[in-house]
Amino acid sequence: MSDIKEDGFEFQAPTRIIYRPQGVSLIGSIIKEEYGFNKVVLIYGGKSLKQNKVYDTVVKALNDSQVVFKEYGGILANPDVEDVKKINAIINDFHPDMLLAVGGGSVLDTAKSCAVSYCYNGDPMDFNKHLVKPWHHLPVGTIITLVASGSEMSDSCVISDRKHHFKSGFNDVMNCPLFSLMDPTLTYTVPFYQVGIGLADMFCHTFERYFSPSHEIEPCDGLALSVMKDIVRITPKAIASPNDYEAKRAMMLLGTLAHNGFTNYGKKKSFKVHAAEHRLSGAYPELIHGQGIALLMVPFLEINKEVLKDKILEFGLNVFSITASDPQAVIAKMQDWIDSLPIYHSFQELPFTIKEVEINKAFALLKA
Repeated sequence: MSDIKEDGFEFQAPTRIIYRPQGVSLIGSIIKEEYGFNKVVLIYGGKSLKQNKVYDTVVKALNDSQVVFKEYGGILANPDVEDVKKINAIINDFHPDMLLAVGGGSVLDTAKSCAVSYCYNGDPMDFNKHLVKPWHHLPVGTIITLVASGSEMSDSCVISDRKHHFKSGFNDVMNCPLFSLMDPTLTYTVPFYQVGIGLADMFCHTFERYFSPSHEIEPCDGLALSVMKDIVRITPKAIASPNDYEAKRAMMLLGTLAHNGFTNYGKKKSFKVHAAEHRLSGAYPELIHGQGIALLMVPFLEINKEVLKDKILEFGLNVFSITASDPQAVIAKMQDWIDSLPIYHSFQELPFTIKEVEINKAFALLKA
């Protein structure tokens, strides 16, 4: 336990969650009638948004409510700061009332970066390098189409500088969206692989919070264990039944709960696995974040199994229902769950090569 004099914390969760199954058509009226906004920059990802007609629904909703908008699409996984700069040029010319991000975590984080950096004369990466803090921001609304990042209610913003092989995140309350429209039916068409890495990513958000240093009595640890148990419980159905509303509803709610700060309420978090993954995907942008996370959680437990023994055993009992005296038995159970996901299960299986020296450098960052 840390010294009592240093045991202070602050907590804010200002994002409004609007849970509306099949409710994307409401986005125009929400923006216009509930917030009084008239001009929007719409930010989205790749072809899937247009293929599944979500793009058409959003555009119609904006037009029907007479919300004027500019758009920028094509945001990739591990979003690049160059896209942020291009969108900021649109923002500074168009002067929107808000940004609307429609997609997964990469799209949402791009919008967040734009929101805090559009009026900053320096490099947007200065925020992610912790050289400056935001003093102003544009409101951001989101519609999530992929459950993984928890960015719809988090204060986190992760951006890459691909030119310089750098990736990092920063946390600030100004990164919290104004509102997020959540509709689990939008996730029915997500490919199995994306579902798998999404489950790994959202699990890790609370996994890392749980394994951060705790007080003797830490109420949020019980919540963290419950969230992870439910993620494991819904995994088979979320993967096997793409159109199962109950499974996708639970997955969407758990993804938000895993990363909105509630599961480390009252304690400071330490994100060793995320730091290691950011190093790898910063150097190898083709490594999707959730995939990298999935390959690093078990090594984290292996490296720290002695110092975290008691917490690992509690983790095994509450998440995997395994009574054990040896952390290795719990680690094996964790590996079984990772192996059940429809993803790549080793660095060697990946369809591209990551140098062993880089993997070892990432592993060195996992020590608690």
